[in-house]
Amino acid sequence: MSLLSLIRFGVIVLSIFITPVAVADIQKTSGEDNFDPSSPPGRFVSVGLHMMYIDCMGDSAPTVLIDVGLADASANWYKLAKQLSNNVKVCLYDRAGYGLSDTGPGARTTSQITKELHALLDKAEVPGPYILVGHSFGGFTARYFATSYPEETAGLVLVESSHPDQIYRLAGLDKINKKPLKVARREPPPDHMNAFEKRWYFLNSSRKATFAQMEELRYFKDSAFEVKHAGPLPDVPLAVLTRGKHQLPEVDGVSLEQEWQDMQSELLTLSRNSWQQIIKDAGHNLYADAPDIVISTILKVVEQVRAKRISKLIVH
Repeated sequence: MSLLSLIRFGVIVLSIFITPVAVADIQKTSGEDNFDPSSPPGRFVSVGLHMMYIDCMGDSAPTVLIDVGLADASANWYKLAKQLSNNVKVCLYDRAGYGLSDTGPGARTTSQITKELHALLDKAEVPGPYILVGHSFGGFTARYFATSYPEETAGLVLVESSHPDQIYRLAGLDKINKKPLKVARREPPPDHMNAFEKRWYFLNSSRKATFAQMEELRYFKDSAFEVKHAGPLPDVPLAVLTRGKHQLPEVDGVSLEQEWQDMQSELLTLSRNSWQQIIKDAGHNLYADAPDIVISTILKVVEQVRAKRISKLIVH
């Protein structure tokens, strides 16, 4: 697949999977109506050549780390993370170029993204082990992190995760005549947004964020290759959450939706302790369509990790 075809393919995928508003409906909490962009709730951390933003809530181990989809915003997960933090420590962060993080150096491949994430956690002194939650393209990060740092990985939750073979198995999308995805916005944010939401709306619509999105898309094929050949995952619990809503068409007699569903099921082979839940009437953005199920699934993995830790303490 040529670079031009890959970019066109990615635009079609994004137009199907990404909602037109960058920031989901976030529950108002203390301070959000008076959000000060110079003093956000999280922290800025230097990872060498650039600054990255991370926001951690809660204090109960293990640490749940969330990585979002391509062209998505960490703020979309804020409400969910806030609720989750009542039971466990949760961290959201902005990949290089997104939100409040600086543009990062080098090709925007999963290996580079994961390297920067690990440096961020180290510099920010965020304790492991980590339960990695990866949505869509963020699923690549979760998988690559787990194979690169198995001793620091306690579990994974893949939420409508990208699959390394999807470029080829969904190549039929390249034949569909779709309108170009509008990744940058000039119109003002909707009136219903509070100050917190509006700030993230503009951040994810900036030239910096748009450039980051296109660079991740440009190197998507490289990222897929890296993930596919990264090696086996550690022996940790793995939950796979999959949409139940039909979102992909049939092209040349091939059901691309069935291809997606098959790839989701194949993710179960990554761990001996894995399970899948297909969420009826939910689309690709499960954090918005079924947040309670996402939370309960993450907590199920948390409980398994804690039980394993207690079992080891008893044995020793």
